[in-house]
Amino acid sequence: MTQFSQVEELAEMGVDYAGFIFYEKSPRFIANKISPDILKKYKRIKKAGVFVNEKIDNVLQISEAFGLDLVQLHGDESPEYCDIISAKLPVVKTFRVSGNENLNQLIKPFHQKVNHFLFDTKAKDYGGTGLKFDWEVLKNIDIPTPFFLSGGIGPDDVNRIKYFLNEAKAACFHALDLNSKFEIEPGKKNIELLKKFLKDIKQLN
Repeated sequence: MTQFSQVEELAEMGVDYAGFIFYEKSPRFIANKISPDILKKYKRIKKAGVFVNEKIDNVLQISEAFGLDLVQLHGDESPEYCDIISAKLPVVKTFRVSGNENLNQLIKPFHQKVNHFLFDTKAKDYGGTGLKFDWEVLKNIDIPTPFFLSGGIGPDDVNRIKYFLNEAKAACFHALDLNSKFEIEPGKKNIELLKKFLKDIKQLN
């Protein structure tokens, strides 16, 4: 998110988390777009800060300044790095999936070091691709950590999500991470499209 007015709209809609990107190379970089003081005071939605290979001290300082409730680590952060951050704030560790990895081997070192996993589509550079990976690969995971599902999820995916949620591989599913498919431009959401999607999702129970 890059507009505070839209953060307020998300809260009104009952969205659980709003994401704020603190990675300078991202077109959604939050710098100078939302005041830290305003965001810190706002408590009606959980605020997630997205970082990529940032220095630990910077992550903690920024989290304090903006009143973040959790951090999403989207780079090559080590289990030890995650452990230090998670002593201060809940941590979501992102894993970029191509479908050829041994996911259990990849995530095992982070078990009990982070609060959640996030599975996204693998790309050459850091950041979202707007593309999906094969969710079937998640059925082989045997580490019971709650996870966010990400990667090009859009308005036309309601039935696919319904099917996924009925599968055993969704036992640890925690939340959907929505982004580019609901944007008018980077950082600016199509609120009406989001409202319709959330209504459709809630009807899935």
